[in-house]
Formats: sequence, structure tokens, C-alpha cells
Amino acid sequence: MRKAKRLMSSILAMGMAIALSVPVFADEAMPMSASDSSFPMTFISSAKSYDTIKRSKDNDSYVYVKNTSGLDLRVRTKAGSNGKNYTKNGSAVVPSGEWFVANYINENGYTSCYLTISAANAGASGYLKGKWSPDSVGSYPVANR
Repeated sequence: MRKAKRLMSSILAMGMAIALSVPVFADEAMPMSASDSSFPMTFISSAKSYDTIKRSKDNDSYVYVKNTSGLDLRVRTKAGSNGKNYTKNGSAVVPSGEWFVANYINENGYTSCYLTISAANAGASGYLKGKWSPDSVGSYPVANR
């Protein structure tokens, strides 16, 4: 009886830990500092995209993307409850390395954004790896001039 009780307590504790670690998506931006957010290691392709969490955007700077996936990424910056695309030229192809993505999020009155990311080349697929930040500092090339 004690073993069963202990086992149930352990299972309940693990379930609560997992439930608390899953982000809740809402229309409001998730409060985060200006630090980079890591991409989860998730499978993407030219036909299967991934949406990041929504983050606060404090200014009209570029979005920062560090791509360590080993494949070129197609990145779109989105905002609003309808997820409208505000990426300069519609999207940015981000090769491996550190890049800026030009966008019009802040200029259109939005204070938060998220990214939709897929493999840039037709038929390409792999695991998404890297980081991003809605606001940028430093000097990196712009992927979508």
C-alpha cells in the first residue's frame, strides 16, 4: 500500500512539473527580459513551420536570429491577434550564423511579436536549432535588405 501511495505521489509530482513547464499561449506578450530565447529542437521542413513564443518588442530594431540548424531558414516576423506578417520583403532567408531580420512590427503599433520559421529551400528538412530575440543590439548582416 505504501509503495503504491509513493508511486502515485511521484507520478503526480512529475505531472505537475511537466504541466507547469508548458507555456500558455495568449494574445498578450509573454514577459521576458531582452535576452535571447532558444529554439526548441523541433523538426521543420519547407512545408512544416514552427511558431516561436510571443515576446515583447520594445523598439523598432531588427529581430536577431542565430541559426545553428545546418540549413537555411525562412523567417517571418508576425504580430497581432491574426498573426499578420510584418517582415520586410515578406520573409528573410537566414543562413547559418548570426543575422538581423528587418521588420515593421513596432512601426505598425505592435509591442510584441513571434517568428514563423521553416526550411528555406524546397524539399529541405532538419532540426531547428539556435536563438532569437525580438530586439537587437550589435552589428550583424541583415538577411532581408
